[in-house]
Amino acid sequence: MGERWLWEPEVAGSSPATPRVRSSAGQSKGFLIPRSGVRIPPDPLFFIHGFGFSSRVLPHIKGVDLPFHGRSNLGYSCPWELARELSFIAPLGSVILGWSMGGVIAIMMKMLFPSRFKRVVIVGGFANMRSCFGEDSLRGFILRLKRRPNELDNFRKTALGRGFNDKIDLNNALKLLSDISKIDLRAKLSGLNLTVLHGINDKIVPPSCGLELANLSGGRFLLLDGGHMPGEIIARSADL
Repeated sequence: MGERWLWEPEVAGSSPATPRVRSSAGQSKGFLIPRSGVRIPPDPLFFIHGFGFSSRVLPHIKGVDLPFHGRSNLGYSCPWELARELSFIAPLGSVILGWSMGGVIAIMMKMLFPSRFKRVVIVGGFANMRSCFGEDSLRGFILRLKRRPNELDNFRKTALGRGFNDKIDLNNALKLLSDISKIDLRAKLSGLNLTVLHGINDKIVPPSCGLELANLSGGRFLLLDGGHMPGEIIARSADL
């Protein structure tokens, strides 16, 4: 089955805020935060953003605005049809870089057309939104967004680490979010070999959810300094 990565949020003699990852063989891998251990591939990248944002998060990388976000002119019927459409917008042979909710769509694209893309890199991702966050927490998040005018701004600042402003059709974007939350990819990940990057201080998606993606897909899990969108990825995007 290959080596699996195990999440250890608390280690004797270390801060709970500095987790370790070890292999299934029990050998400690130490703290996985080295800059030299993170490589954004040189192949053509195609960026798929998360809920509430747009492709402007990483403006130097070719990407797309999801339906109801930014300047998108994409139609929408269901997540799988969206993944199918995006698969023919993304350049052939590209590496799909999926962030948060966009990571689910990126994985679906790879499942639908495995030979079209070189590989998939997930940032701050998960295989199933409901199991990752809990249904009550997810329902509460959606209600707050509907009822509190400043909740979206708060979410954007927490997720990105700074303010963000772009257009959004919030009610329809929440419908997309709700549809994505019903998708459970956990039983379908075997053999996808995902590269999963996760900020050690991610306040949106627990690193354990990213680790699950790496384990189930037989891929790699790397912790970076930063939050839901680690600053190292933003800093390097201008060079790609």
